[in-house]
Amino acid sequence: MRNSYSRDRVHFADMGCGIEVGQLEPGEDDQWDRFVMSSPSGTLCHLTGWKTVVERVLGHRSFSLVARGKGGISGVFPISLVRNRVFGDCLVSMPLGVYGGICADDKESYFSLLNAGTDLANRLGVKYLEMRNRSEVFPTSLPGRDLYVTFVLDLSSGAENVFKSFTWNTRHKLKKCLKSGLTWSEDVNLADFYEIYAHNVHRLGTPVFPRNLFVEFQKAFPQQCKLFGVRKNGRLISGVFCFYYKDQVLPYYAGSLDEYYKDFPNNFMYWSLISQSCREGYRTFDFGRSKRETGSFHFKSGWSMKVESLPYKFYLAEAKEVPQLSPVDSAFLLPVALWKKLPFPLTKALGPRVIRWIPSI
Repeated sequence: MRNSYSRDRVHFADMGCGIEVGQLEPGEDDQWDRFVMSSPSGTLCHLTGWKTVVERVLGHRSFSLVARGKGGISGVFPISLVRNRVFGDCLVSMPLGVYGGICADDKESYFSLLNAGTDLANRLGVKYLEMRNRSEVFPTSLPGRDLYVTFVLDLSSGAENVFKSFTWNTRHKLKKCLKSGLTWSEDVNLADFYEIYAHNVHRLGTPVFPRNLFVEFQKAFPQQCKLFGVRKNGRLISGVFCFYYKDQVLPYYAGSLDEYYKDFPNNFMYWSLISQSCREGYRTFDFGRSKRETGSFHFKSGWSMKVESLPYKFYLAEAKEVPQLSPVDSAFLLPVALWKKLPFPLTKALGPRVIRWIPSI
């Protein structure tokens, strides 16, 4: 029945190729996570902990689709239902994540999960299903949007060689900030970091996440997330909330204080993290998603990283075209400008209530 969000479990029978698709059963979280960790297409955002955070912080209903063959789990597809009276309801894989979509190593499992996902979108009567693919191992004809890229740096050559690979401008700023009295800190209080982060997103015109988001991430990934910062004269002026996945380090949420811009605290912070990651044996620095031709895109471009397009795909169930729900889209220019002008304390109060309804987060 259209727009029926029954709590009954959704099940899909054998998809016609020996693969059966259903929802994750209670007690199977470890099996799911082991498959994700073993799969070349698995990402941090595919792990069950990510789904748990989305449920607890955003309140979105989850559909954890699992493909099973004769040997057990052969693919997974985490999906969340995002309800919105303005933009319409949609399915997203995954909210909060820069990556998501289907994690499967064989074509049969992949397309069985895709069929199940599109069928779910039709059953629920949503506008579309968004898949935030890190890569598209098995190409489809689904429409996409060439908006996002990710930046990846190979750390295997060591910090000294990595430094030499940067553009002259980036090296110049690093040499300058290394002489400005900044210090790297691994002892950062979450409350202090959150205040800086909230100021940063307000400056960008974006509603802030609730502080509880970071608390829940720390609970879900106790060994896979860390908080670092930069201090000047003892004061925390910049901070970064990092995730670790396999041999990768992902600086995910970050911010710095405006009044210290001349000291290039972000440059110092990311270089300190890169250097530390090299020493600790990590192989990849994933600088994260950016929209093309934005300020963050140009900042990251100076670090001589590999730029990879993110092939996000959409199944249009009721929508007529790919949604345009990014802050860079024309429809959001005025709301972004108005949000920037709101008093900061008000944005801290309103932001967590607003952002959970935005499909593109």
